[in-house]
Amino acid sequence: MSPPVSRFSKLTLESMPTGTPPKARAESRVKEEEKLPQQRHLDQELSSESESDSDSSEFEDESPTVIRSPSKLTYLIDHLPKSTQDAVRDAFTEPPRIALQKCRRIDNTYAFQMTELVTRSIRIRASKDGASQLSCSCGQRDEPCEHLLWLLDQVVKQTVYDQDTAQPLKMTNGGYPKEMGDPFQSIASHHLDLLADGIHCQVINPDSEYDNELDLYRTQEARELLASVYGVPPDEYRPDIFAHPSVGRRVFKRRDLDRTIFRMLLDDHHFFHYFHSLASPTDPINDPFRKLSQRVDHVLRDLDTYAAAASAPAAPQTPDPSRESPRDVRWAAGHITGAVRLIRHELYTRDRPLQPFESISAARSLVRILESVVARNRDSHAGAARRDRNLYLRLIGDCDEDFVLGVLALLPEAASQFLNDLEAVLAQIGVHGAPAPYAARFRALLDRLRTSSRGSGLKRSSVQGQGADRESKRMK
Repeated sequence: MSPPVSRFSKLTLESMPTGTPPKARAESRVKEEEKLPQQRHLDQELSSESESDSDSSEFEDESPTVIRSPSKLTYLIDHLPKSTQDAVRDAFTEPPRIALQKCRRIDNTYAFQMTELVTRSIRIRASKDGASQLSCSCGQRDEPCEHLLWLLDQVVKQTVYDQDTAQPLKMTNGGYPKEMGDPFQSIASHHLDLLADGIHCQVINPDSEYDNELDLYRTQEARELLASVYGVPPDEYRPDIFAHPSVGRRVFKRRDLDRTIFRMLLDDHHFFHYFHSLASPTDPINDPFRKLSQRVDHVLRDLDTYAAAASAPAAPQTPDPSRESPRDVRWAAGHITGAVRLIRHELYTRDRPLQPFESISAARSLVRILESVVARNRDSHAGAARRDRNLYLRLIGDCDEDFVLGVLALLPEAASQFLNDLEAVLAQIGVHGAPAPYAARFRALLDRLRTSSRGSGLKRSSVQGQGADRESKRMK
């Protein structure tokens, strides 16, 4: 029997629905036969790639009531009605060929556009009774359709911080796990733009839907992909293109293949996902620690933007449960601690030892997160309690926990490469003030890292050729 993920691995995200009416899958297959030979060849390559990838995802030893999804999560389904079990099993065993395109928020609705030879549109609506209303343009009503199951699985992978995803999640009749909670509220708490980064999906701003607006995160990932081809760190690749990127009207750039491919990666969602599927697991775009560090950077930018807006007078707003949560200190702290938790989970649940460059990447991400938090010992906005308005106090200054330190301790050799950075951070903490136990744990960690650095065979330069970032800038 083919593994449950064999077809799900072909699914990708692309764009918002543009009004294409639902069509039968039979009609889609007819149209597929009429495609150009070049497109059929591309599809065959994608199919071969996914079949090869699925060989490592066999789930034959598991109970038939536990099913693995394309995102490698597992779900318990034995409590569901037989028809729903069959729907889930079929969707995960023979998933549709989907490309996600765009996503946006329209008032109290999150909209996702995807194509499966024809365009499908998912709607996740807020409901007055507290439960999301889920619908798909495919027209299936009795059971969750394969498009909903696939999309919600991708959303869960990005938004669930507090669950041990190594354990099976309990699937509900709605097509999403119980641990997710309400899908609409889950996205609203996480925020659509952060979700879109993780699922490689463009967010459409209603005010600029028809403008040729640059997608900054897609630009960043395009640079990572192209840098991997040349084996150079992304930050060093083609600064003439990426220091001040611009789109321009023409996709074809004469006498500059790299710039042309960059433009194609921005313009064509299918081409981007195809290019991405060819990247090595060790390339920067597939580095989970780098991606979590980028998520934290995004969160901190949003916090700074919120803080700047909060200082300006604004008209009072009517409470609306469907509104996304404010991008305040509490929200940012939740994402940051969640990212650190996911880094720890990634270290503990791997099926093989970390390679040196992977350890360096994990340590670099943790040090970067720690530096960013320590640098924000200031009130970002109003709040009743000081830990509600100061990110540093919330995560370190007024919190006797081992924020970041406990995970860094798992990587002594890699963390020792950033000893100077960590010493500078500890000096800042000494100025800001922190609970005595936290400062003591920090000093003990540095003592351990000094010992590791004297006997370590790791060098930062040794990992630069593996697609890692450039050497972290040392703090003076």
